[in-house]
Amino acid sequence: MEEKLSIKYRNPLQWGEFDPDRRRNMFVGMWAWMWQRISALAIVFFLTLHITLTYQPWLQFLLLLSVTFHATLGLRVILLDFNIVNVKYQRALIWSLTGLGLVVMILIWRSIY
Repeated sequence: MEEKLSIKYRNPLQWGEFDPDRRRNMFVGMWAWMWQRISALAIVFFLTLHITLTYQPWLQFLLLLSVTFHATLGLRVILLDFNIVNVKYQRALIWSLTGLGLVVMILIWRSIY
């Protein structure tokens, strides 16, 4: 005789079911995601200008700034996706990575100019 397998589906997640800080950090995460997309567009725009207007220090600075900002937000995504950093520390992660990125950018900028 053939037995029927009954599959029990889990109920949809409720707010704060696994992560009590999800609602509080959703706003920060949404804006970080949005700014990363904006910085990607800025990189394309500044790279195009950089190719047409070569050796413009202000343009190189803006390109380096947008690449740094995009990279720091990308590191945030990697650290959160691989569960290296808990989501409840997302706000501190954004600010610390942005600060670290700015320090590295200034060091790079000073070594060039």
